[in-house]
Amino acid sequence: MKYRFFLISIIIFFVSCGGAESEVGGGSDETSADFPNFVDNNNLRIFARKGVSTTFLNNVGKAYGEMFKPSANVDQSMRSNYLSVSKEKYVYQRVGVDGMASNSNFNPGTPPNPYGDNCTDYIWEMKTGGADQIGEVIEHLLHTVTAVTMYLAFPDWNYKNSSSPLYLAMNEAVNKGIYDISSYDDLKNDDAYHRIITQEYAYWLILAEWDYYETAGKKEAGMTGNGEFTIGTPSEIQTQLPLGHKLYKDYIEKILSIPNKDNIISLFP
Repeated sequence: MKYRFFLISIIIFFVSCGGAESEVGGGSDETSADFPNFVDNNNLRIFARKGVSTTFLNNVGKAYGEMFKPSANVDQSMRSNYLSVSKEKYVYQRVGVDGMASNSNFNPGTPPNPYGDNCTDYIWEMKTGGADQIGEVIEHLLHTVTAVTMYLAFPDWNYKNSSSPLYLAMNEAVNKGIYDISSYDDLKNDDAYHRIITQEYAYWLILAEWDYYETAGKKEAGMTGNGEFTIGTPSEIQTQLPLGHKLYKDYIEKILSIPNKDNIISLFP
């Protein structure tokens, strides 16, 4: 968890940037010196820094695509709105090489126009695959989904409004001692604080509803969840966090499909 919190901390620095098959692209009008390659999937442009392998970049796109496969629970109007906003607002995801941000001179990079503010943190390509790499990819794709695109697409999904369904559901988990936000206390005076605690909550909620804690390497011994979010199964969310379950049913389930675990594992062996 310490490694993940380090990445959360550098979001403060990164926050200055606030359905098709994957296809790697490049060219002077679509790339920049900082981001020489990209992949597009379901109206999300995924930019890669120098050193990111083409295979990894493609597989990040495929992992995102898994979230948009057909599902009986999807509301096509809500999904279409989500996808349209992602395209119209130039939402993007950044991918880098693990360890890059530890350089004291690290610059988060400037994407080509018209991409600018609508992104959040990085996905890091690790030296080895497996659960940790899966967790890295799924977590930060979901941060982009919830903290950027959904925030732009759905007025009620609002981390700035303490009366929003998102904020009320998060507080339910905090008040019941399920979601521990104490590790973010040092960020309370930062403008990004509310964005971070809600995006982390949404990530843990979705991971539990998808029953993905073990697949993503986030399950700790002796519990279904971990020290930050203690429950990790759909049945526990439904019984212990009714507001959270309703939030998932009203928004996430109507936009995203549950990624096939075998497919995800095969992408990051």
